[in-house]
Amino acid sequence: MRLFVDGEGGHMLDNSANVVQTSNGLLQVSEEEKGSANPVIHHLSVYKTRARMLSDDRVEKKARELHAANSYTDWAALSDDDKELWRHMARLELC
Repeated sequence: MRLFVDGEGGHMLDNSANVVQTSNGLLQVSEEEKGSANPVIHHLSVYKTRARMLSDDRVEKKARELHAANSYTDWAALSDDDKELWRHMARLELC
């Protein structure tokens, strides 16, 4: 992950937020996500930023791997909510 420097990029919607180049494209990083005096808020904001930077294909692959290792049901038989739960667990592991 790299921040833009003068002449390479700029700001998106919020004038106080930097833009970061990720594998999924451009990502706006807010002041809250840059750092906080509260370590819990900072950790959650770092996780949120990292989770947004993961490619959907990578998350889907990891979710299917976790599901296959921990369940006997077929991925196709899962509800959309169950699949999203596996994707969330995959994001936690990948971050």
